[in-house]
Amino acid sequence: MKSSILILVAISSLVLLCLLPSFLKWRKQQKELKAKLLSRLSNRSERLLYSLEMISDRYLARDSKVFIIEYLISVIAQLIRANHQSNFVSKQADLVRMLTELKLGQQVAVKDRVATQEQLDQTHNALQYLLQGIRNMPESYGAGRVTIRHHIVLIRYAHALAHRDLLVRQARQDLDNDKKNRALEKYRLALSVMEKNGSVSSSKREVVRLQNMIQDVENVLFSKKSKAELKLK
Repeated sequence: MKSSILILVAISSLVLLCLLPSFLKWRKQQKELKAKLLSRLSNRSERLLYSLEMISDRYLARDSKVFIIEYLISVIAQLIRANHQSNFVSKQADLVRMLTELKLGQQVAVKDRVATQEQLDQTHNALQYLLQGIRNMPESYGAGRVTIRHHIVLIRYAHALAHRDLLVRQARQDLDNDKKNRALEKYRLALSVMEKNGSVSSSKREVVRLQNMIQDVENVLFSKKSKAELKLK
């Protein structure tokens, strides 16, 4: 009986010794995979912050900015718990200060408008990354579908508003160069862009402004056309 137990113990020990290298290898792989995932999360979050900082306050609603910063702070807390160190983690204090100022209304808003195609492309790229980041936020963060949808709508509106600003700027340049027909086309295009975002309340104000701009140009054009027809008669 004792010999049987000894044999069983010996076999069990041998099996464990055989499995130990595989177990250690598996644990090392898991540790490396976790480090890789944390690094990826840190890099994505840092790029999200970079995109956030690139966008003028004119195009990003305050509550969307608060929502994204709160998410970034939660990511940093997750990275700290996992003992992951990175450049992004070191920005915790800055993000907390930024969030506090936003909530208290102490942060100075910079509402610069897109003025060139290059600026529009940069703004659109940054907004697209924010859109992607919000869509991929895990449910563990606590962001429900309604909340996610709300911020997606606001970011799409921001995308349209930036396009509108460049078109309006170009239209005014056309007016300065006495190219009223070209200006009218750009105003109409800007109007169609904004009308696609009617679910955002502030878009209604922009639509009315654009309609007035179009009306002003049409009045001048039709007035000139009428005068020209009278001369021909």
